[in-house]
Amino acid sequence: MSQMNTGIRAGRMRRFWAPIGVATVAAPLLLSLAACSQVPDAEENIDSLTSVTEAPAPPVAADEYDIKTNPEPIVEAMDCTPYLVVTARGTGEPNKGQLLSPVARAVKKALPTEVTVLDLDYPADTDVNEGGTYATRLLLDTLNVQAEACPKQEFALLGYSQGALIIGDALSPVDARLVGATVGELSEEAQKRILAVVLYGNPRFNGEERYDVGSFDEKLGGILPRTTGSLEPYAERIQDFCVKGDFICQSNMELDEKGHVAYFKNGMQQDGSNYVLAQIAMSKALKAITPGDAATDSTPGETATPPSTPAQ
Repeated sequence: MSQMNTGIRAGRMRRFWAPIGVATVAAPLLLSLAACSQVPDAEENIDSLTSVTEAPAPPVAADEYDIKTNPEPIVEAMDCTPYLVVTARGTGEPNKGQLLSPVARAVKKALPTEVTVLDLDYPADTDVNEGGTYATRLLLDTLNVQAEACPKQEFALLGYSQGALIIGDALSPVDARLVGATVGELSEEAQKRILAVVLYGNPRFNGEERYDVGSFDEKLGGILPRTTGSLEPYAERIQDFCVKGDFICQSNMELDEKGHVAYFKNGMQQDGSNYVLAQIAMSKALKAITPGDAATDSTPGETATPPSTPAQ
């Protein structure tokens, strides 16, 4: 049996399925998922993001964190809980009161002894080239190190605004990235461990992807739209939330700042946490019926071989 959750997609209903057990756990929480939101400055946000494509020279971080010259991971292994939830905040968000905090907290509350939450410790400032390059290396090293140290740990990645750009670029082929082209790639093992990717207000939003969710216009992309299909290996594990009027994921000239923080109050935070919990529940079900280590054999929503980054 399953319970259906819905999101609006370009005037049509976009649906995903969550096991009843997940809804039973998540619904009583009701979370108070709407947190205090900091309204971003529209022009500052756009200028900081578009500067990624206008920089006259590669950022210093591109050399400092180049995987070829600096192959040693910049992180150490953490505890091997069954699930690691990584959050990447948006530009200028404080350490507390982030859009993603209630999403991660809901997952942790539902599975308190099974989940570790890690806030990606990166600048999240207006120098997206420098900070984004470092953040991409930090994320890739974290997942690769954890995949090697913890044979059964699985991952959920949450990103908002600049954080969504970083997560998407980390998962993309190197030649499809705007930041972090020199900092390495996910190992095949780490790729297989990704259970869920939840993005909000994504600057690289592409309205034609099958994992998009929201009231967006399919004809409008983000201010730095990603090439269609770049994240296809993960498509069954992504929810990319975007609403009409969000000037970051729906590039337009209106520059209404309120659209980019609509996710604090429109229920999509809870949709995101429910999706992660549904993916975890599906993973557990697969392990129960699949001989051997299901974490390394298959991923929720997939029955074929695990994703691999296209050859460069």
